[in-house]
Amino acid sequence: QWDPFAKEFKDMPYLPVGKDNFKNFLEQGYVTNNNVSVGYTKGNVSIRNSLNWIQNKGRYPNSTLNKYTYSFGADMNLDKFKISTNFSYAKKASPNIGTNGYTSYDPMYTLLIWSSADFDIRNYKDNYWITKGTQQNYIFGLEPDGSYKGKSQNNPYFDRYEKTNEINRDIFNADMSLSYKIASWLDATVRTGVDFYKEVGQLRVSQGSYVATGNTAVPGNLYTWNGTKTGAYVIGQNTGFSINSDFLLTGSKTFNKIRAEYLAGGSINFTRDDNLYAATNGGISIPGFFSIKASVNSPNVSQSLYRKQINSVFARLALSWNNLVFIEATGRNDWSSTLSASQRSYFYPSISGSFLVSQLLPETRNWLDLLKLRSSFTVAKDIPGIYSINSTYSINNATWNTLNGAGVPSSLYPSDITPSASNTFEVGMQGIVFKNRLSVDVAYYDKKLYDGIITGPISSASGYSGVYTNTNETTNRRGWEVALTGTPVKNKDWQLDMGFNWTTYKRIYTALDSVYSSNNPWVKVGERIDVLASKDFVRAPDGQLIFNNGRLIYSSYNTVFGYTDPDWLWGLNSNLRYKSFSLYLSFDGVVGGVMNTRTESYLWQSGNHPNSLTPERAEDVADPSMPHYLGQGVKVISGSVTYDAYGNITSDTRVFAPNDIKTTYRQYAIDLHNSSAWGGNGSIADTYSKTYFKLREISITYNIPSKYLHRIAKAASISLIGQNVLLKAKDFKYSDPDGGREDFSDPSVRYLGFKLNLSL
Repeated sequence: QWDPFAKEFKDMPYLPVGKDNFKNFLEQGYVTNNNVSVGYTKGNVSIRNSLNWIQNKGRYPNSTLNKYTYSFGADMNLDKFKISTNFSYAKKASPNIGTNGYTSYDPMYTLLIWSSADFDIRNYKDNYWITKGTQQNYIFGLEPDGSYKGKSQNNPYFDRYEKTNEINRDIFNADMSLSYKIASWLDATVRTGVDFYKEVGQLRVSQGSYVATGNTAVPGNLYTWNGTKTGAYVIGQNTGFSINSDFLLTGSKTFNKIRAEYLAGGSINFTRDDNLYAATNGGISIPGFFSIKASVNSPNVSQSLYRKQINSVFARLALSWNNLVFIEATGRNDWSSTLSASQRSYFYPSISGSFLVSQLLPETRNWLDLLKLRSSFTVAKDIPGIYSINSTYSINNATWNTLNGAGVPSSLYPSDITPSASNTFEVGMQGIVFKNRLSVDVAYYDKKLYDGIITGPISSASGYSGVYTNTNETTNRRGWEVALTGTPVKNKDWQLDMGFNWTTYKRIYTALDSVYSSNNPWVKVGERIDVLASKDFVRAPDGQLIFNNGRLIYSSYNTVFGYTDPDWLWGLNSNLRYKSFSLYLSFDGVVGGVMNTRTESYLWQSGNHPNSLTPERAEDVADPSMPHYLGQGVKVISGSVTYDAYGNITSDTRVFAPNDIKTTYRQYAIDLHNSSAWGGNGSIADTYSKTYFKLREISITYNIPSKYLHRIAKAASISLIGQNVLLKAKDFKYSDPDGGREDFSDPSVRYLGFKLNLSL
């Protein structure tokens, strides 16, 4: 075995000294959030300043993220004029944000999945070089014959310090507005805002790395594969700005029992983004010198420019009558440069109304505070990305030896693309009773999505592989939302405030496109769109698994395993106050829905899942001359089966007998948990329920009485806080289902800390 200190192979005892390698690799993380705000008001002038610093130390080595924000604001009232200005500067920086997913530079991959317990990772912490800059030190590195053949794992500490993904982002925002009161019923406002930003990402890979940068992104490039064993330096830089200016006329007027509020205006928004990308080619010529100048061959360089302008006019009118009936309508028309000239103009309105039933029930005012019915209809539109509909050439480096070339796009881009759109209808009711002690809010909504933009298939005879187009397929998301808030206890010393919310929804097909809609059997009008489908095991008519030569067989056809959307979601929070103390609790959870777990699938395939330690596996190791695992199911001894295009059996003459052929437990586990990190859904064995329950936050706060503060501060409080405190899941044991997707997700983090507030 490799000795990390002698840096040579030695005979060593085979002991599980590294059974906690992943745990030992993790470091103590923390988050600090410091904020200072200063305000000044005198006469008609007010000034605000705020400075914030957040530092997040991750659980992996060399994973600190710093965020700095400074903001300033000022207002001045001069009779009929009001001037306001704001500006802010924000900086985000990290020496290494790392990567995740199924990649050989993720500690989840190298230590949890594809690793062994016969070495202690801590022996490599400050000891990851054999020859600094060129040859790394790791148990899965040098072979006894001196070769590196087939190596695909770096020392995890090497990855954290010598294969880094550095980011720096600076953002400056400024705006100014000038308002003038033309009359008591009309104001005019002119506003201008500008945003500047610069974002730089740098990938550094030292020589001796067994793996490349992979699909790690830098600004301007989402796929940067580079650097295996030769080192690499990749830099992406985005700079840009946007200017948004608008003119508004606003006001209100009352006519007897009718009150009107109105707004009309226009705006111009201009955005420009410049990107510069460069990467070494063939490695770096000098170990440790990370520069494009160090490229062994001519570097790969690209540059791009993106510009967009949207001109808009808009209006709003809100009417109310006798504080009983309320109606509001809005309309907006945009002209976007990302659309063709014939489709550049698009309009989207909204209308809403509410009716205060409680105003008609004066006899209930001693207990009914509010009973309101409401409804709304909204249209929203989303335009294509910048140049998304343009058929442009792509420039490629060194297409012919050292000569560059240009390539035509693989898809057609018609000029009749329109914005994708959605219509949302909502109706609801709100009731408040017992002097605001109890509130109920119920809403039903139906959101229709249509004119979606897709890249559809096209005949290869056209010379293209796809066509960028609007689809006639429509889907609807329909659901209910319920919110309850109440104060069941309230007196001089005690107060208990509680809130509960519950949501359920379904997404279904409401119309299909005869050309572009999927031909899958579950794609039908009225059926759900959130299908999780994959290839199931081949089974006998009675449901038993069918084995072939002792191994499981996968079907050639997809089967619906379930639906990814939950049956419902819920949240509960409470705040109990006693004198100067308060206890806050927040719970939430999901019921129903399914998802794949990629982590557990690969734990099984690699043999590192805790439940993979079975007697048959031990027998396979003790006696490798023969397999020892017998799968429970049947085998086909004669006959055949035929299927239609969707996998339905059309004829079946098979005769079955109990499976009597053994395989190794390792092979059975790989077959049972077969999945690929490179796409598609996994096995039914790794399809889990999303159902979980979380104690999201708990805090205890003490508001220090003013008599103890003297002249130190006007008010002060101290809180003990815990976040992500407790998780209970129906199926998930080794990862967190929160977020709805599990693909080698880093371990979820429990935060414990304190908060101090001072008002001077």
